[in-house]
Amino acid sequence: MKALIADDDRISRAVLKRLLSHINVEVVEADNGLDALNLLEQVDPDFIVFDVQMPILSGLEALSAIRQSQFRPDVPVICISASGTKEDVTRMLALGVSDYLLKPINPVEALPRIKSVMLRSTQRRKRRDGGPLNSLLIVGADPSFLAFAKPLLEQDFEVSEMSSGTQAALRFREAGAKPAIVCLSEGLPLVNEDVLADVIRKMAIQDGATPPQIFLLAGGAAVDESKALRYDGVIRKSFVPAQFVEEFRRVVMSDQNAYEKLRHLVREGLRGELVTATQQTIGVMMASEVTLLGDGNEGDETPVGVCSRVTMHEPASGLILHAELVTGRPEAEKIGSQVRKRPTTFDDGGSKVLGELVNAIAGRMRDCLLSRGFDLKMGMPETSTDEVGDVPADLAVPFRCSEGEVFRVGLRVVQGATDLIGEAPAEAVASAEPPAEPPAEPPAETVAAQASDDVPS
Repeated sequence: MKALIADDDRISRAVLKRLLSHINVEVVEADNGLDALNLLEQVDPDFIVFDVQMPILSGLEALSAIRQSQFRPDVPVICISASGTKEDVTRMLALGVSDYLLKPINPVEALPRIKSVMLRSTQRRKRRDGGPLNSLLIVGADPSFLAFAKPLLEQDFEVSEMSSGTQAALRFREAGAKPAIVCLSEGLPLVNEDVLADVIRKMAIQDGATPPQIFLLAGGAAVDESKALRYDGVIRKSFVPAQFVEEFRRVVMSDQNAYEKLRHLVREGLRGELVTATQQTIGVMMASEVTLLGDGNEGDETPVGVCSRVTMHEPASGLILHAELVTGRPEAEKIGSQVRKRPTTFDDGGSKVLGELVNAIAGRMRDCLLSRGFDLKMGMPETSTDEVGDVPADLAVPFRCSEGEVFRVGLRVVQGATDLIGEAPAEAVASAEPPAEPPAEPPAETVAAQASDDVPS
């Protein structure tokens, strides 16, 4: 993999180059934005690192030029800066930056985030080059089955195989771009399939990558229900080519409901990335620390009353993903005041600030999902001030700002359009029986005649 680093600070370039060398990334250097654009066409890098402040052509100006060009307009770009002003961050997000880091670079924090960008870069390049979108790792102790299955699946996947759980764990840990799908055979030696599945998910989260879908390759015997629940699905082994391919596609590809697939990914694989995106975006724009509360979706009191939302949808499947920031009105005004650096009421700027924040977070989530095959289109931020109650979410994480403001960021997957809170899906409304038409009123002369009949003589 190849990276282009553009920074007029030679020491900063050296730090990044040394960091990337540990994950086998070849580095090409430039000391200003203009030279970087020239090198972009020559070396065709997998991703770019721009310093925001550079001579001749700044990082933001170079990024803007790339997004408007015909050559690699979607190349992933990481921006770095010694200061994260609200204006710079807002412009970076509008230009589709993949990530942004503050100087001085912290290697422990930066490395997993760079790896995440590398993963998305690999998926984009495969899509651009017409290659298989997903990589697949098969782990099994039976070499004859591995030799049988690999050529059958190579038309749809980039396939690699390992013969033991230990080897597979090491391969997964060292891989720059993690496999999107992992198939584990029953009866793996030493590190068994259940332990390996847990280890792979844990390593993916630690590296800042989305955990892969993990399937169990089962023999003839029935799989215990508690064991099957540890996996995204169970594939029955067969040495009949057509039968095996049909079973594989039924479980892994064809019969996977897009709604359930996205919902599972949101629930099980996006928490770490949602936390990172929220802390980075809101922390930088507020110039303060944003602390994670509790350990998940329950037990934390979050003020309610305001919900700012960005709706993303996938036209092909009709899937809808809501990214929502929920808090109270006083908290919204305090957050708005900190971002705008002056006293701000909810109606005079506070509502708009919440929209900017959730829009930035939604953009980061969209980028994560794009690498997993979900091409979601983003709408404009909307803010509701109607007595918002408990917003249902497939993933919800509470946070606290340095000044004490508490808010919650959540993702929820729906089928069909819904109101902010609890409205029936659009398809349900469409399928409902139309209301009965009221009976037609009798002609006026009939009414008059009836009235005259009722008058006593």
